[in-house]
Amino acid sequence: MDEMEIFLRLAFTGLGLILTVLTLASWFRTKEPKVLLAGVGFGMLATEGVLLTAGIFSVDFEAFTSILTMVGLNFLAMMFLYLSILKR
Repeated sequence: MDEMEIFLRLAFTGLGLILTVLTLASWFRTKEPKVLLAGVGFGMLATEGVLLTAGIFSVDFEAFTSILTMVGLNFLAMMFLYLSILKR
């Protein structure tokens, strides 16, 4: 694993965590269900980033984070973000 891949994994995790924290802080102020759905979606992206970052430190964990797992987490994140736009 080269330095660029490690940097991108850490950057993805950091961005996901920042977006999750900001969205949930906004939800605590507004109590809007739409904002909560967006926060859950960003939380799924942060979870994916944590799983990818954990793969840096463990070869066994890298095998656990298969393409199917990552696609599933991305699908859930996109579904929650889409629902946050749809919900009235």
